Amino acid sequence: MSDNILSEINLPLEDPRFYAEVHRAVYQAGKNRRRLEVDQLFGKEYTKLSQQLDISFLQESCSVRNQLKTRRLARLLINDEGFLDKKTLEEALKAAKKFVYPLGPDRQYDAVRNEHILKSLQYLQDNPKIERQLLLITRPNMHKIAEQIIRDTLQLPQKTMITDVHARQAALAAWLCYLRQNVGSCFATAPAIIVQGEQPEVLLKDIQEMFATGRLRRVVEGEEYAVPISYSWGAGELRKIFLFSQNMNFDEPGIWSSPGLLRALVNVGAIDERLHLNDQFVVLKELIKAVLETWDAPGGWFYANAEQVLEKILLRYFELIKEDVEEFLLRPKGIVHDSLMMHVVKERGASAGKSDRCRQFLSAFEQAKNHFKSLSENALLKTWEFTLASFAETKAQFTKWNLYSSLGLKPEDAGGIGPRLYEVINRLLEECNEKVGRYQEEYEVLYNQLQYLRRRSRSVGSEKDAQWVRIEYQSKANEFYSIEALRDKWHMKARRYSQLYDVLIDWYYRLFPEYFQEVYDPDIHEVTSGPYDDSPAGFRLLYKYGRSNTSQWALIHNHTEFIDALVNFFTAAERELSASDEMKEFEGDLAEITTRIVTHIRSEEFLESAFHRMAHVHGAPIVRDPLKNMEKIQKKPWVYTSGGAITTLISCYFRLGEKPKDLSRWVENAMELMIFLIDCVKEAPQQVLDEVLAEENKSFLMHSPTHAFLLKPGFPDFREGWKSSDYTFSWVRDRYVKPAEDFVRSIYLDDEKMKFIVDELMEYVHPNIRPYFKQTFYAIGGSMSAQDFRYHMVDTIEVTRGLQIGGRGCISAQQIDSVLFSTLPLTPGYQLVERVERIIERLVELTDEEKKQAISLCEQLSGKISAPKFVSAKGLQEIVRSLMMLVKLETTGSVNYPKLIAEIAQQEGFALPKPFVFADTNWVKNYFSFVVNPGNGNLELWRTDDLGIVGEPMSEWKGWIDGTRKKPDWGVFNRAYEYRLGPE
Repeated sequence: MSDNILSEINLPLEDPRFYAEVHRAVYQAGKNRRRLEVDQLFGKEYTKLSQQLDISFLQESCSVRNQLKTRRLARLLINDEGFLDKKTLEEALKAAKKFVYPLGPDRQYDAVRNEHILKSLQYLQDNPKIERQLLLITRPNMHKIAEQIIRDTLQLPQKTMITDVHARQAALAAWLCYLRQNVGSCFATAPAIIVQGEQPEVLLKDIQEMFATGRLRRVVEGEEYAVPISYSWGAGELRKIFLFSQNMNFDEPGIWSSPGLLRALVNVGAIDERLHLNDQFVVLKELIKAVLETWDAPGGWFYANAEQVLEKILLRYFELIKEDVEEFLLRPKGIVHDSLMMHVVKERGASAGKSDRCRQFLSAFEQAKNHFKSLSENALLKTWEFTLASFAETKAQFTKWNLYSSLGLKPEDAGGIGPRLYEVINRLLEECNEKVGRYQEEYEVLYNQLQYLRRRSRSVGSEKDAQWVRIEYQSKANEFYSIEALRDKWHMKARRYSQLYDVLIDWYYRLFPEYFQEVYDPDIHEVTSGPYDDSPAGFRLLYKYGRSNTSQWALIHNHTEFIDALVNFFTAAERELSASDEMKEFEGDLAEITTRIVTHIRSEEFLESAFHRMAHVHGAPIVRDPLKNMEKIQKKPWVYTSGGAITTLISCYFRLGEKPKDLSRWVENAMELMIFLIDCVKEAPQQVLDEVLAEENKSFLMHSPTHAFLLKPGFPDFREGWKSSDYTFSWVRDRYVKPAEDFVRSIYLDDEKMKFIVDELMEYVHPNIRPYFKQTFYAIGGSMSAQDFRYHMVDTIEVTRGLQIGGRGCISAQQIDSVLFSTLPLTPGYQLVERVERIIERLVELTDEEKKQAISLCEQLSGKISAPKFVSAKGLQEIVRSLMMLVKLETTGSVNYPKLIAEIAQQEGFALPKPFVFADTNWVKNYFSFVVNPGNGNLELWRTDDLGIVGEPMSEWKGWIDGTRKKPDWGVFNRAYEYRLGPE
């Protein structure tokens, strides 16, 4: 069989393309042997789709494969009656065990996802309680947003009526899908990953509650906190930044090869679905080319993301410009619901008015983004994650809200609501006091008249005079008592007016949380950051209309909607106040007060002063003419950014009565950080350490100064460190740092090896610069250490204009370090067979016959005339994997051969020493590791794969590691029981 496969591959073993070709050929030869549907599901490689994804650099192929697999698996496991199919579960579990560890290119990232599926299926089979919890999930009750989330999760047609079956399938798919972070939600993603992986009952209960009520609720020490289901499931990879040129070579791979973008545009009709797939990609390329060539970019180079490209394509399709849509959105129309999921009608040109085309564009844009995202993201899982995120900003007191800061409710807040309210009440009080004064004057006059009549009654001369006096006295007394009552009434009212300001403010304080809420919004465009510095979490104001049904609530996106919401609120508040016994006597006044407030809210003075108050509270610069410079305003009343307090989220979501405890400090170098982390685990409670020893993948929450993620104390090297009785510094130095430093400093490069590395680096250099890059660094000559070679390259690029692009070097020091990490040490062609044989002989999981066959194939296929002179460290391992596939005639197996091969290569010195992998980054692929950088010989913090063959230094965090930035700290929450949710 292997001979037939090899006959299709006309490449030498050492050629980097050989590995991918073997993977493709072995998969094609073996896929027809799988009879069971679950075997086909778990064994499917999606080779063509994965290739398109990888060359477009937009969506990660490992995420897409995971999403396609888990979605299909959930639909198989939950049958048409909505019950768990036990037979299919048993078959799926067998298949999951058989197809765990892929051998193909970059498939190491699939292994952890497959392990998660296997663990979840095993838990589902072994625990009847989790099955019962799954069956408690029912379809959403009159909640269009939740129904749409289920459609997006399962990729159901838009008109599909959602049933209990769909709800359970979506919930199961959310559990099986591997959760990763893609926006600044690390403070929620890290705890969410723990819940999904270690407390799946909690995940399913949350989903049940979200579908049933449209919200999540927690009661902490008698205080209830509730957050609505997230109105968005994020942007996925739509906002991944790319460097574009107006004169790009469209024959090179790029985002125009993206299956996600193609899918998005086909589904909204911008690309004809009847075309052949290849023709559709041609149309996609032309659409993107037309957009990029007309981009407003001084100098020709510009940064943009896929969302912007998609938006411009659809604007052209609907014959609109962005200003048309912005003007449409700002039209006074009251608050409308966020969902724009409407049918896109075919009339889009002159036959449709501009307003209709704007509506069609907004609907199509939303649908296109969802179709793109759903290729790699589970909508329900991301919705749950972002719903959790709102617990990070739970504030019991309205005065701590961002909204409160903007309203100006104090009498001294110039331009705010407070001065207008005070002004109206003060005028009413003055009018009341004026009436009291008039009545007091009449009272005093009548009192004197009564006193006069009393004196006269004692000296009347006749009965007739006495009778007249009595009648006159009685008349004046009645008038006196009437005026006294009116005086006292208005005096009492004046006293009430003097307290009315405080009474109304107190009422408004109580009503605001019933009508407004501040929630996490993953779609906030105001938030930008570097790819590895977590962007501040974005929180948006939500208007609830005083209703309990969360599907009728609406997010506020601009100043028009903000004003409309406030007007609606104060109008509704007037009705509630008028109906209360406490305010009955002020019913007429309330109408006037509300009118004055509403009139002021609609004025430019109020909105401008609101921006100024926000700037003052948050320490942000004050923008002049804010209504004309909205894009320059950092903090707005309806949207703001926050660090996303993980301690608040843990306390609220996990129902803690106090903030969780962490150990924290700042560090001055990577070694200090490594020692600190090991010591933090040593100080953990024994019950927590026992759990770690029992389950290797147990996680601790931890944070860098800018990012929350998961410490993995159960990983083998890490476990060895904290279990050792040696002094931590000595263990780190002698066990890891010193041997790694000695190894990388022993690597020397001659002229041929340097040329090989230059060729490897060319992949990262722009095509226009590659010829000069090659000419410059091919001419180095001689021999030097890997560190000297790297320093020479960095220095040369820094001072040579021909090696720069857009004012930056054509390749960064990070990228050079990354290539050196995967490449060194090089294997000369004449040593290839020997090294492959050494690795294969140590693979004890192979039979003697399989070892013999693999070595024979290596000898047969290597050493051809066209073969490269050297093989990289990564390439050596790929050759062994290729031989494994040819011997096993499978691309995936139950043994983690990629990991075993990597460990043997590292132990034999055929690869750099194994990194100290200590944490899950939450990001799509990476782990955090300590690495002795082959480019400079220093211990550094890196992001790597779990095999230690692909990585890059975390240079973006340099200031947090070298001690130049001392606040905030690094920290570890080592009391893991604080974020384990017990019974309510």
